[in-house]
Amino acid sequence: MVTKLNKVKIRDIWKSEDKDFTPWLVENINLLNEDIGLNIQDPKRESRLLNFIVDIVAEDEEGKVIIENQFHNSNHDHLGKLLTYLSNVEGTKKAIWIVEQAKTEHKNAIEWLNQNVQTCTFYLVKIQVFKIENSPPGAKFDLISGPSESTRAMGKIKQEDSERFRLRHRFWTLFSERSKKHTKLFSNISPGKYSWLGTSSGMRGINYNVAVGKARAQAEVYIDRGKDDNGVLNKKIFHELYKNKSKIEKDFGEELIWEELPDSRASRICKRTMAGGWEDEEKWGNVHSDLINYAIKIEKSFRPHIKNIEKKFTMFRVK
Repeated sequence: MVTKLNKVKIRDIWKSEDKDFTPWLVENINLLNEDIGLNIQDPKRESRLLNFIVDIVAEDEEGKVIIENQFHNSNHDHLGKLLTYLSNVEGTKKAIWIVEQAKTEHKNAIEWLNQNVQTCTFYLVKIQVFKIENSPPGAKFDLISGPSESTRAMGKIKQEDSERFRLRHRFWTLFSERSKKHTKLFSNISPGKYSWLGTSSGMRGINYNVAVGKARAQAEVYIDRGKDDNGVLNKKIFHELYKNKSKIEKDFGEELIWEELPDSRASRICKRTMAGGWEDEEKWGNVHSDLINYAIKIEKSFRPHIKNIEKKFTMFRVK
C-alpha cells in the first residue's frame, strides 16, 4: 500500500536552531553529504572566532567547510554572517547556508558568488522534514543553488572579461598619452575598456576610429549614421568615398582595406597593423606608433572627400 508523505514543521522537530538543530546536524552530517553530494568530515558545533560563533566548522578534501543554519525565510543578516565567517575562517573552501525557505534574491546572491569568487564555493540548501503516518520523521536536504559547470564557466568568462577590460583600458591609456604628442585627434577622448576609441570626422555618422584586438589593431574610417534608412545612407557614403579610392590611397601612401560590410548596417575603410594587439604588452609601443601614424594619415587623406560628401548630400546635414 502506498500512503501519503506528510510534511512536518521544522519547529515541531527542533525547538531552536542553535540548541537543537545544529547539534543534530553535527551528529547526522552524513545525511547532508548524501543529499547534496558532499564529503564533509569532523564537524564541530559553534566554533568561537573573535567576537562571533560559527554554527558549524568542518573539513573536506579541499579544506575548511563552514555551515550557517537558519530557520524560516533566508534573510540578509544570515547572508552577511556567512560572508563574515568565510572571511575570518582561514582556509575555507565551502560555505553552506541551510534555510527553511530561500528567497529569490538570496538564491541570486549565491549564484553571483559562485560566478565571481574563485577561492570558495557556495551552497544554499533547503531543509525539510517528512513523516509517513506515525513513522519517525525523516529530514531531506535540497540544493537550491550551488556550484555547477555552468556557473564555473560563467565565472571563468567573467574573469577573462575582467582581465581583457583591464588590459584594454591600460592599452588605451598609454595610447592616449603617446598620441597627444603627435595629434589632437584623440586628445579629448577618455580611455575606456572597449576595443575602440573614436572621434568625429565633423560629419555625423563618420568617425575616425582606432581599434584593437587580441593580436592585431587598425585605424579606420567607420560609417554608421544609426538606424536612418536601415543603413542605406551608410552604403551611399561608402560608395561616394570609394569613387575616390585611387586618390585617397595615393594621399595615404598605401593601399587600404575597403569593407562595405553588406550584411551589416555600417561600413568601414581601414589600415591594419600586424605589430600586435592588446595581449602582448611588450609590443604595445610598436602598435601605438602604427595606429597613431595611420590615424593621422587617414584623417588627412579622407578629410576633403568627407567635406565634399557633406556639401553634395545636403540631406545628411544635422538639422
